[in-house]
Amino acid sequence: MSEASYSLMLRNLSNDFYHNHIGIDEYRAQRKVILDKIDKELNDQDPAKPGSENEQLSTVFMQTVSFFNNTEIDK
Repeated sequence: MSEASYSLMLRNLSNDFYHNHIGIDEYRAQRKVILDKIDKELNDQDPAKPGSENEQLSTVFMQTVSFFNNTEIDK
């Protein structure tokens, strides 16, 4: 599916939520499905399958971010 199609799907979904055609739970569920499809197609990763390598990289990255956030000096 093209990027324009995903964009249109997300735009229509947010429009439905904005105009109270759907509730927050349905909006989040449908948005998750669309974003998972985008992730699978564009990043070649299936969010349903745990990727041990990606999880480890993500964990290391977040630890690095936390470390640098905690080392800021108040001026």
